[in-house]
Amino acid sequence: MPQLAIAPAFLTDFSQLENSVQTAIMTVMQAYMSGDREPLETISDAADPRIRVMQIGPGWSGVVAPSANGVYCLVAVRRHDDALSFARRYRPEAGPALSIVEMREHPGSTMSAPRAIGPAELADDLSLSFSDWQITLHPSQHRLVDAQFTESTQITGGPGTGKTVLALHRAAHLAARDSARFGSVEHAPILLTTFNKLLAQTLAGQLDRLVPDPEVRSRIEVATIDKVARGIVYDHTGIPPETLGKEAIGEQWRASARADGLPFSGRFLADEWEQVILAQQITDLPSYIRCERSGRMLHLAPEYRTHVWEAVHRYVARMNAAGEWSYPQVAQEAARLLKASGPLYRHVIVDEGQDLHPAQWRLLRAAVAKGPDDLFIVADPHQRIYDNRVSLASLGINVRGRSHRLRVSHRISQEILDWSMPILGRAVAVGLDDDADTMVGYRSLLHGPEPVVRGCSSRLEELTALGEWVRVWLEAGVAPSSIALAGRNQWVVRHIAKELHACAIPTVPLDSTSSSNAVRVGTMHKLKGQEFSCVGIIGVSEPLLPPKAAIDAAEGDPAALEQLHQQERNLLFVACTRARDALYVSYSGTPSRMLPGAAPRGGPDATADE
Repeated sequence: MPQLAIAPAFLTDFSQLENSVQTAIMTVMQAYMSGDREPLETISDAADPRIRVMQIGPGWSGVVAPSANGVYCLVAVRRHDDALSFARRYRPEAGPALSIVEMREHPGSTMSAPRAIGPAELADDLSLSFSDWQITLHPSQHRLVDAQFTESTQITGGPGTGKTVLALHRAAHLAARDSARFGSVEHAPILLTTFNKLLAQTLAGQLDRLVPDPEVRSRIEVATIDKVARGIVYDHTGIPPETLGKEAIGEQWRASARADGLPFSGRFLADEWEQVILAQQITDLPSYIRCERSGRMLHLAPEYRTHVWEAVHRYVARMNAAGEWSYPQVAQEAARLLKASGPLYRHVIVDEGQDLHPAQWRLLRAAVAKGPDDLFIVADPHQRIYDNRVSLASLGINVRGRSHRLRVSHRISQEILDWSMPILGRAVAVGLDDDADTMVGYRSLLHGPEPVVRGCSSRLEELTALGEWVRVWLEAGVAPSSIALAGRNQWVVRHIAKELHACAIPTVPLDSTSSSNAVRVGTMHKLKGQEFSCVGIIGVSEPLLPPKAAIDAAEGDPAALEQLHQQERNLLFVACTRARDALYVSYSGTPSRMLPGAAPRGGPDATADE
C-alpha cells in the first residue's frame, strides 16, 4: 500500500481549484510517494493529535488525516491560514469517509489509482485487471447461467447488476453443453445478439477470451439483430436491402409533411409508422382506425387517423419505389421468410433487449423453435434509449413465471448509483413483460468517490479542465484504455479529441476495435453496454442536452417532446453508469436541466418538463 492517498471526498474540492494549485498538489503527491518529501507538520492544539499539515506551494497547505485502514489521506487543501484553522478542528470520524476508496499502486507510476472497494466476496475480482474483471461473473449468478428453463426466460436489473456478463456466460455454458451432448456433428448455432454494432464487437471479443476452445466457440454466432435480418433477406432474395437510418427517414418524412401541408410533425409521422403501424403489423385503414395506440400520448380522432394513414401510405410507396427499407421493415420481412423456411438457431441470447423493435422480436421468435432454453433475454427498461414499446406476450414470447430481477449492483459504486438515479426523472418504467419495473431496492456492494460535477464559464475552460482531470487519472495510474470520455454529439467529441491531442494524451474512437492503450472517446450513445474504470461526460449543458435541433424537430408536438426528454434522460443515465470507479461530469454556461440538482429552465419557479 502507498504511504499517502487522496480521500475520495477531496476529489470534488480538487476539481474547483486553480490549475496551478492542482499541478502543485500532484507534484507534492508524487514527491511524497517517491520518498523525496518534506516532513509533515504537527498541530499542537488540534482536536485530533494525528492530524498533519503538508506544504503544497506558496501560500497553500494540505490537511492530512488517518483513515480506518491506517493509510494517511489528503482531505483538504486551503490557503495556509485556513488550512491550519481547518486542521485544528478536524476530526476524522466526523469528516469525509476516508476508507471508502482503496489506493492501489500501478507499475511505472509513483501515484496510486482510486479503486472502488466491496465486500470480501468481491476482493479477488476487484484485484483483477480491468479487462479480466469485465468478464468475471458474480458468484451468486452461476445458478442462472447453469439453469435449465422450460421456455423463454428474462433477466432484468439496474445498471451494474451484471446482465451482460451473465449473457456472455450463459452463451458459453450452452455452447459447452451442446458440445458435450452432440460432439462435432452438424449442429444449429447459438445466437448472441444485441442492437448495437460496437456492443456486438465487444461481446465477440470477450467471448473469445471466455471460451478458448475453438470448437465450443464456433457454436456461438455474435451479431447485431440488424445484421441477422439483412443476412436472412439476402440469403432468400439475393438482394441486399438498402436500409436508411432513423435520422434520414425522419428528415424525409418531415419534408413530406411540410410539402403536403399536414398538421403533424415529421417526427410524429415517422414514429406513428414505426411504433404503431409496423409494430402492430397494420395493413389497412379500418384496422388502423380501430387500433390501440399504447404509449402514444397524442390522441388521434378517427378523421385524423385517415389523414395520417394516407400520408404514411404515400411515403411508404415512395420508399418501396426507391428500394429503400427501414431497419424494422427488414426485420419484419426476415421474420416472414423464416416462418416459411424454419428456425436457424438452437438457442438465442438477447442483450439490451429493451431497445429492440417489435418487428425484431418477431424475427427472434421465428429464428428459434419454441422449447427448453430457447430465448434468454437480459434487459432494463430504465436504460431504454429508443422509443420501442414491446409486449413480449403479444409477440408469442412468454416469460411469465420465468423472469428474474437483479437488484444488487456489483459493477458500479453506490455513490455513482445514488447520484445518477435522479437523472431518470421517473420511478417506474414498463417492462417487456408488461409489468411495472421500479428502481426501488436497488443497491450496490461497491463504494467509491462521489461523482465530480464541474461547471465552467466557457467551452475553452471546460475542455482545459477536462485535460487536467484526465491527466490526474493517468498520473494516478489508471490505464488509458479503461478511461472513456463522451459527449452528446460529434462536435463535442471532436473537441474532446483535439484537447487530449494537445495534451499529448493518445485517444482512439469508442467504437474502435484497436487494442491500443489509449483513452476512448465517442458519443454518449456509443457508451451503451460498455464498462470503464473512469468515465467523463462533457458538454452537459443547455442547449446540447437535450439537443436543440431535436426539440425543434418535435415542432411543439407534446407527445414527441415528452418522449424526447425521457429518452435523453435515459441516455444520460446510461452514460453516467458506465463508470465503475470514478465519474466526472462537466458543463459550460447553463447546466442541462437533466443534471441532478439543476434548476428547470425558466427560473426557480418553473416546473419540470417531465
